[in-house]
Amino acid sequence: MEEDYIAFSISVLTLFLLTLYVSEAEGQRQPLVSALYVFGDSTIDPGNNNFLETIVKSDFPPYGRDFPYGQPTGRFTNGRLITDQLYLLPASLDPEFQGQKLMTGASFGSSASGYVDSTSTPLNVLPLERQVKNFKHYKVRLAEEFGYETTNRTIAQALFAISGGTNDFANNYFTSPLTRKKYTVEQFQDLLLESLTVFIQVKVFSYMTTVSFHIFKILRCINLVLCDQNVYSEGATTVAIVGLPPFGCLPSQITLHNIVENTCVEEFNEVASSFNAKIKALVEKMRPNFPRALIAYLDIYDKLLDIIKSPTKYGFEEPRKGCCGTGLLEAAISCNPSTISCLNPSKYVFWDSFHPTTECYQIIANDLFQQYLAFFNSSMPRS
Repeated sequence: MEEDYIAFSISVLTLFLLTLYVSEAEGQRQPLVSALYVFGDSTIDPGNNNFLETIVKSDFPPYGRDFPYGQPTGRFTNGRLITDQLYLLPASLDPEFQGQKLMTGASFGSSASGYVDSTSTPLNVLPLERQVKNFKHYKVRLAEEFGYETTNRTIAQALFAISGGTNDFANNYFTSPLTRKKYTVEQFQDLLLESLTVFIQVKVFSYMTTVSFHIFKILRCINLVLCDQNVYSEGATTVAIVGLPPFGCLPSQITLHNIVENTCVEEFNEVASSFNAKIKALVEKMRPNFPRALIAYLDIYDKLLDIIKSPTKYGFEEPRKGCCGTGLLEAAISCNPSTISCLNPSKYVFWDSFHPTTECYQIIANDLFQQYLAFFNSSMPRS
């Protein structure tokens, strides 16, 4: 069964790569997605936290034991992340992120970060605001290295993705009495939604206009709905928003909040599900205001929940515990070189108590890519 999913993974990724090209006149083909820029938390952070003064790190064994050469890179899993299934995206803070590497995109994400600053600041990780500022600095570097025209084209044709929100609830709202006293669940959801809205409308699109490149004016026109059709047609951007997972099923959350029943915390899953519904509603509301942009909602909840509820269907045997240590609470520094880990992570849904194994990430990545393909195909004008 597991081998079937691996074979299926290859076919899906091949299909995805093939769709990243469009035919032009005289048979020429041009990349449809020029680069990939991702923002968010540990689900997409390949090692930015390595360069921060924070305890939230994973640049030591046994993390990375199934990465090429068994190298711990700062990824919070045994191997590759979701984005790595398509391309080994570099960390934007890595000093080696320079030269030609600048052209294909980067991850600006930071493990343990969230949509609101109160989630990120106590741990000294990069809040969303700082991630986008780092992207702004990156654009300047790209222009200095390759010129305005190349920068224009790369940014305008790139895919932007954001994956976050879990830490806001698991490590902030449901662990902080002060936060719960200040906000109801619904109010806190709306606070996160407001941050996400600002990220898309103001930070992503408007920051693309802060440098006076011609193509950036297009996205500003999209935001203000003031530009003419010719300028409009020169470029657009694609934003993919990944929803919340069923974080009530994370091993750490079951251990901390439902150890007696030893099952998923349904209250948390309901919060995730209702928040995802709000994200979808936000996306639908925003699309008419950004007619030349493609804004996609990608669901991670259903597939991960199905994996947890029916693990053998996907080749897994252990959905409750992580591979590292007892699998009940270990993560980050408590999953370290002296921690005994399982022999075969491919049989585990989770690597540590908070993060899936690379084998699980691969299945989730396939599902997300299929969702993106379906969205992209449905958004293309019909001749």
